[in-house]
Amino acid sequence: TAQARGADTRTRLLEAATRLFTERGFGKVTIRDISAAAGTNLAAVSYHFRDKAGLYEEVLALGLRFAQEINAETMLPREGHLPEERLRHYVRQYLPRIIHSERRGWIYGLLRHEMADPTPMATSYVRQAIMPRIEYLIEIVRELLGDASSDERVRRCVTSIQAQCLFFLPDPFKNMVADNWQPDTDERIREMADHITDFSLAGIRATAAARRGPRVRPR
Repeated sequence: TAQARGADTRTRLLEAATRLFTERGFGKVTIRDISAAAGTNLAAVSYHFRDKAGLYEEVLALGLRFAQEINAETMLPREGHLPEERLRHYVRQYLPRIIHSERRGWIYGLLRHEMADPTPMATSYVRQAIMPRIEYLIEIVRELLGDASSDERVRRCVTSIQAQCLFFLPDPFKNMVADNWQPDTDERIREMADHITDFSLAGIRATAAARRGPRVRPR
């Protein structure tokens, strides 16, 4: 039917656009490139997606759904859970998804292009996909720092936690420099997640203690 043919055309355009945007970035892909890869005419992009930007928004929406799934799985509610528990749960859930990112590797490829050459759509994606995780970590770190908390200390601690996890994004060049550093079993991934958590908690506590200064013993 015409409806089925239209749905098939839309799917082929979306698949072709996802691949090309991931390989080259938004600015280096044309509607002609996408149409040729999908085996459609040029007017099909306008009919189904308005324009190239509309098609790109649909691709980002696919990535957003994936990111929101991660957010739901990595975050524990504050009620009933200590900040240490919430941090450990976050790293244990987040790190395997970073290490196995090839399962959804296209979105990480797309985001690398966004980091190098942001599009107007990047702000919305960051706000909806990434900031919920950052805000979750900010809340945990602020609670752990207690009265030693400041915006700058919180930012530095959150950056350190995220950087330790993101180090394990698959990277052939890194593997040449750091041979056998990538955890390759569920057990090793969990051990690394616990190391990151323990290391981060120790650093946050040390930061808090240093800012409070030495305790004076009563005479």
